[in-house]
Amino acid sequence: MDLELFERDRHVTFLQMMYQLLPSPYQSQEINRLTLAYFVISGLDLLNSLDRLVDKDEVATWVLSLQAHPRSTAELNNGQFYGFHGSRAAQFPPENNDNGALNPSVSNLASTYCALALLKIVGYNLSSIDSESILTSMRNLQQPDGSFMPIHTGAETDLRFVYCAAAICHMLGNWSGMDKEKAKEYILKCQSYDGGFGLIPGSESHEAGS
Repeated sequence: MDLELFERDRHVTFLQMMYQLLPSPYQSQEINRLTLAYFVISGLDLLNSLDRLVDKDEVATWVLSLQAHPRSTAELNNGQFYGFHGSRAAQFPPENNDNGALNPSVSNLASTYCALALLKIVGYNLSSIDSESILTSMRNLQQPDGSFMPIHTGAETDLRFVYCAAAICHMLGNWSGMDKEKAKEYILKCQSYDGGFGLIPGSESHEAGS
């Protein structure tokens, strides 16, 4: 791309609009609001417009409000994941939840990765968050083959979520949230004959996996 043709100001205006109010076509992506915020705010940061257009303290407060917290340390081993929810709607308790029953956390690895990345972008000190809950419960998501599920209720397992888990450990400066050797073995199994990596063992290699 010819850099002279890159219309920076128009990109900034678009991202500013998305930061202030998401257009109606994005209603179906409400559950992914945290991920959308990551792309918008990281875009403004890359364009050197973050300080001028974004209230960093406000962003940090909003992101922190989306973290799932166990009611006690004993719940960290109940099989659930206590990371970050993708949006406020994801924090609503299920309608069929009887009184006294545990409200299941639907936080997931992708949202947690985006949350921590956002906090770093706005300059928040990650040592201040409840990292123990994230890392201890994240081990519940790693599978025997070294891969990761994105959420404790069950979903596909592939290289994307191994990346999210590794990035989470790196940002928190603590690798206790995963078995690194098993994860490494899984990654190597995803390598194809051409040297690239697929998302799962035996799959076609492509740029996303690599």
